[in-house]
Amino acid sequence: MNTPSHLILNLALLRRPVAPVMTWPILIGALIPDAALFLFYGWGRQQGLPEQTIWGEAYYSQPWQAIFAVGNSIPLGLLGVALGYSLRRFWFGPSIGFLGASMVLHHLADLPLHHDDAHQHLWPFSAVRFISPISYWDVDHFGRLGATIELGLVLVASAYLLRRLSSRLSQALLGITTVLIVVAYGALVLAPLT
Repeated sequence: MNTPSHLILNLALLRRPVAPVMTWPILIGALIPDAALFLFYGWGRQQGLPEQTIWGEAYYSQPWQAIFAVGNSIPLGLLGVALGYSLRRFWFGPSIGFLGASMVLHHLADLPLHHDDAHQHLWPFSAVRFISPISYWDVDHFGRLGATIELGLVLVASAYLLRRLSSRLSQALLGITTVLIVVAYGALVLAPLT
């Protein structure tokens, strides 16, 4: 799944009207699994690598896969949930728990939508990757289907959230992000069909 989709879906699933203070831990938890990808892409561009080399070769290199495994670890996310629960009486405990829960949701959403680029979600206990038959982007592995499912979920989650966000700024940011996801879907999925 694309990172902005994770932000919207995790916020819709985890944020409740009684706990808007958990918005930032949820958003940060949704970003953590993809943070190394942004660093990796910046590194690749700084090295002058073409897009094909970045995503077709360097992405699969062992040093980067080891780094990606840390951020995509379900056990580490669950550790955050457990730590947050055990520290729930302290002011920072719930934030840690929501951050961990958001990471786990990100991983669970990635599991059915990654084929060749699947992560090591059981790190540090295993390097096994769940290779899904469906990709969120690769047309050779039902990428159009994966992207359409992702878009549908994002639109439903956005409609749900829009009515629950109290500030105009939050509503505007949600609207802008949703529009960008729709535009990206059109450019990456629908445009190649014409």
